[in-house]
Amino acid sequence: MKRLADQGCDYLARALAHCSTKGVTPGVTVRMNDMHDVPWPGSNLFSRFYMEHPELRLSNPPACGWSATGLNYEHAAVREHYLELIREIVAGYEFDVLELDFLRFSSYFPRADFARHCAIMTGFIREVRGVLASANRRIALTARVATMPAAAYELGFDLAAWAREGLVDAVTFGAFLNTAWDMPVDEFRQIAGDDIALYACADFAVDRRVGLPERSLPRSTEFLRGFASAYRAAGVDGIEFFNFFCSREGQQPQDPLFGVLRELQSPEQLRGKPKAYAVTAGWGVGEVDGPVQVPVVIGRDQHRVFRMLLAAEPPGTPVEAEIVLEGEGKVSPADLWLHVNATAAGPAREFREMAVEGKRVRSAIFAVPAAALQDGANRLFFRNEGELLTVLAVEVRVR
Repeated sequence: MKRLADQGCDYLARALAHCSTKGVTPGVTVRMNDMHDVPWPGSNLFSRFYMEHPELRLSNPPACGWSATGLNYEHAAVREHYLELIREIVAGYEFDVLELDFLRFSSYFPRADFARHCAIMTGFIREVRGVLASANRRIALTARVATMPAAAYELGFDLAAWAREGLVDAVTFGAFLNTAWDMPVDEFRQIAGDDIALYACADFAVDRRVGLPERSLPRSTEFLRGFASAYRAAGVDGIEFFNFFCSREGQQPQDPLFGVLRELQSPEQLRGKPKAYAVTAGWGVGEVDGPVQVPVVIGRDQHRVFRMLLAAEPPGTPVEAEIVLEGEGKVSPADLWLHVNATAAGPAREFREMAVEGKRVRSAIFAVPAAALQDGANRLFFRNEGELLTVLAVEVRVR
């Protein structure tokens, strides 16, 4: 960025201008407490303001992750610092949307004392709205927050108050560094009402399955379609893909599937197309990401209920469920049973063996009638009649 600036290139201005020429709504996102590089205190990613004001920092417990030592929004000086950044952007650039990214990173206050912190942050949002109102054009305001309304409130974000006052035009919800496949859209809609747009946010990884390889969401047509189909069927107004560019990083860099994004704007056109859904798996920041559903241990004659957001499919569409299992005990496909909502789909049709770091991992495959799938919330009842096993992943695939 500095090299470009030294050459007379204002990167942000150039990017916004190119958005306009390509028919893309130009917008700016501001990370409201970015704490990248915590293990390296001298990193240039820390602002001068942060480095020169240790007295304005949080001292939260390790459960908050790298956010634990971010800036403390209880201090008026911190709020004014970010307001000044926003004033500079509004005065200096032409754009139509401002996103306040409160998810990268997520701590803004000392823990607890929710009501007081929410009142402070609502006052701050009110001031941001005032800055936008002073612009010579209308700028829509959106905020990116945690996976659940209660988690957002716990962190200082009173979505109900924002809705009552009409402070934001949209709210995006997502996990910190994972893709959450079962966020409570109905709870967000009940709080936000119909006048605020809701966006479900995915991250780079499809999920973070324990003991299994990571998959790149930006490189998977099927999972991109599945995520968009699931959340559009559940009632969101749009999808946000965070870290979409990250497939260009790593040992085998590849461009993300930008072309697939065009499909995702029409949920009805996705019906009947190949797609894949997953349950939220792995790890995350507890106060932000909500519960994961796997891994989970299931003993003999026990069952578990897995909740998934899915989209209905045309009659006759081939659908299968895949449950990835780990365990040395004796289990056959005939021991594994599945119901999808009110439809029986068991026993398992077959096992598929997987070689994963010397462990015995198998996938149980079930044929699922397309009529079993419904728009929005779905329940998968899985029963084990064999010996003890661990479920590592649950997926539904439309073929």
